[in-house]
Amino acid sequence: MAFLLSQSPPYASLPWARYGLALLLSGLAVGFQWLLAPWLSPSPYFLFLSAVVLSAWFGGHGPGALATTVSLVLTSFFVRPAGAPSLHLVSSAFFTGAAALLSLVASRARRLLHEAHSARASAQANGHTLAITLRSIGDAVLTTGPDGLVRFINPVASYFTGWRELDAIGQPLARVLRLVDPATREPLAPSRLAPSEDRPVQLGLPALLLSKNGAELPIEHTAAPISDSLGRGLGTVIVFRDISARFREEHERAQLLAREHDAHLEAESQRERLDTLFMQAPVAICLTRGEDHVVELVNPLGQTLVGELLSPGCSVRESFSGLDPHLLQLLDEVYRKGTPFTGHEVPLRADFSGTGHPEVKYFDLTWQPWRGHAGEIRGTMGLCAEVTEQVLARREVEALATDLQRALQIRDDFLSVASHELKTPLTSLQLQLQLLWRALPETADDGQPHPARKRIESTRRPAERLHQLVNNLLDVSRIRAGRLALEHETVDFAALLQDVVTRAEADAAGAGCSLVLQANSPVIGRWDRLRLEQVVTNLLSNAIKYGANQPVEMSVLQDGDIAQLTVRDHGIGIAPEHQARIFQRFERAVSERHYGGFGLGLWIVKQIVESLGGDIRVQSQPGQGATFTVALPLVPPPSGRPASGSHPAV
Repeated sequence: MAFLLSQSPPYASLPWARYGLALLLSGLAVGFQWLLAPWLSPSPYFLFLSAVVLSAWFGGHGPGALATTVSLVLTSFFVRPAGAPSLHLVSSAFFTGAAALLSLVASRARRLLHEAHSARASAQANGHTLAITLRSIGDAVLTTGPDGLVRFINPVASYFTGWRELDAIGQPLARVLRLVDPATREPLAPSRLAPSEDRPVQLGLPALLLSKNGAELPIEHTAAPISDSLGRGLGTVIVFRDISARFREEHERAQLLAREHDAHLEAESQRERLDTLFMQAPVAICLTRGEDHVVELVNPLGQTLVGELLSPGCSVRESFSGLDPHLLQLLDEVYRKGTPFTGHEVPLRADFSGTGHPEVKYFDLTWQPWRGHAGEIRGTMGLCAEVTEQVLARREVEALATDLQRALQIRDDFLSVASHELKTPLTSLQLQLQLLWRALPETADDGQPHPARKRIESTRRPAERLHQLVNNLLDVSRIRAGRLALEHETVDFAALLQDVVTRAEADAAGAGCSLVLQANSPVIGRWDRLRLEQVVTNLLSNAIKYGANQPVEMSVLQDGDIAQLTVRDHGIGIAPEHQARIFQRFERAVSERHYGGFGLGLWIVKQIVESLGGDIRVQSQPGQGATFTVALPLVPPPSGRPASGSHPAV
């Protein structure tokens, strides 16, 4: 409101407009008096005083006097209040005095407010000009308030410090302007930047500015206090400039002097360092000179390895009489052509111990040309490490591995021969038991089941188990020898699964398991029928064994060009850490005391499935049963996938 009243209307410079405004305001006062008379009878002088004040405020003394005169006339003729004439005269006199006083006050206040507004506008214009100037100069400028917080930062200072203007305003000075002493690298406290009143401003103080991104910039800075007309402190102004060029020159000069000094020290201590390195190197080092390869230097480790054979002044040819001529030829090529030579487990025959009995030691050798300052070849430099113990240990391991492979081969041959020899009498035994079982009547004379049939039946099961074990051993020997032959033919997987389930119903009933089969539609593919039946039989036997008294669910379905077999039981389950191990030979996830078997069934299943180009997976948790899933392509790949056990393992 004060800002609006301080503004001069466009007509303020026209006399007729200012006096016309006074007449208009007086007329409005009369109009409001008449409008309010029916409901309220206020003193007319209150409205006319308002007209006088507004006239004096917008027009000055003249319009204020005119509004006072018009108000007296209108009051006398139109809105004279009731009462004695003397009372009217007193009221008029009092109104005239009050109007004159308010007119003077209003015009004076108007003038003072206008002058203050003009001064403020001028100050703002000067401040804007100063801000533009500070932003345009080439030096960095930064100011703070009495509280030490940044109040202004120009673009140059923003660029040097890495702080954007909006981010820097309101931050502590020590955070935005991080300065360190170039000599001591100690931080400069912000209190040291602003000099006290009893100390003159110091110009050109050197410092290192650490920008927000971690870069360092050498600067010269100047700090001065800011105070008002009364001497009160308003903050600090800091001006600084980049002196990188001068600092770089001084730094380069100092570095040049330091390098010169270091080079002098390095030249004095180079021979000592080289001697120390040569003598304490963790490998044997030998320097030879000339085409005769005369030993120039040899370190202690080299003398320890070869004794006194490589003493300085001795020739390599004479020291190692049993050295391979080819190695000597390579050593000559190193000297003549400068071509490095590297030898692994090179045998050297010499009297290393000095007892007069030559012996053979093995070394890893590296010979390189030894060049002078001008690049000329002066001789050779050899580095060697004795590996005699490693060579002998490796050969011993290789011999043991050979013996182990031979023992494994003998074992596999024995398993193969024993399986073949056992299979024939077992087959004959099973045939004779089957013939006896069929020849006996089902019931005896007393109408009870024939006791001989029960004994034969109890004998057939161990015989079948032994026959299966022999077959497994025979399959192991075939798989390890890589002789697992496959005869592919067209097979209905669903019908084959139905046949296996039918034959296993008696065993499942004896274990208290019910078999649930889902094989509604044919799944036709080319597989080895006998091997595929072996896979299904082994998985079903495992499900019956480990899922006793619980149902066993089986299904086979076709998914694109893949046949998927699923066998699920609800038995003891398999712990996750054992699920990969059960597909290895002779590995079991249960106690042998409670469950029989050699741990070969699942390994053979995996080899057969992979030979048919498929894979097998298991999902299980302890106590929640196990689900085995076999995925087989309907048409196996041309060469199939080799069984993982086709190569003998150590």
